Amino acid sequence: MEQVQQDRTSLKRNFDEITVRKNLLTILNTLSLKNSRHKRSFVLDNETTKAVELISQYANNEIEFEKTKNFSLNKGIWICGNFGSGKTQLLIAYKELKKLMNVNVGFQTCADMNMKFLKKDEFNNSIARFDGIKTFMNKFDTVERIFDDLGEEETNIMDFGNKVCIMAHILSERYKGLNNGVKTHITTNLSMEQISNTYGGRIESRISEMFNVITLGSKADSTDYRKVTK
Repeated sequence: MEQVQQDRTSLKRNFDEITVRKNLLTILNTLSLKNSRHKRSFVLDNETTKAVELISQYANNEIEFEKTKNFSLNKGIWICGNFGSGKTQLLIAYKELKKLMNVNVGFQTCADMNMKFLKKDEFNNSIARFDGIKTFMNKFDTVERIFDDLGEEETNIMDFGNKVCIMAHILSERYKGLNNGVKTHITTNLSMEQISNTYGGRIESRISEMFNVITLGSKADSTDYRKVTK
């Protein structure tokens, strides 16, 4: 297998297509077995099969990915849907797949970002504030970053008497880096209306520019894969 060149502007395939898909499915199955204490393997149905194919295309820089309306290899991945639909697992698997390609992808929960903002210095007891998250809101960030569970974090942090929404700041700054090749990936249970209400219309309006949106478990009766045993 040839070594991947980390050129974000390149649209050429990096690896054999079949190998990429096999590797991703192997990772997903391993994660499912681990998370379920070996009670559940990865479930392939219409939604997950489509998501696996799209993520494989994206990870492998396959131009076919861009045949999906509004999709681009230069954007990040936004996976939304109901609880238990496999959003986090898919992006963790993407992270592990990229590791096989010698590409580092960061993984943080959105709640982690709040903790980094509020972390106290052990010597002077001062709060880190924006210094604690400057790596993640860098518009020249060279690392792809996954932010897991958008909407699960506290969205109003007090900062010198003002309410601050940490993830709104991070997404706004990373948006500024789109032309620099900054890639951001998100998982969330929130609908677009909830995103607008929670993070503001500006963030919601930028989603289509920053992300390729993949929806899982969008129906009221969709499968909660955590409850599936095979």
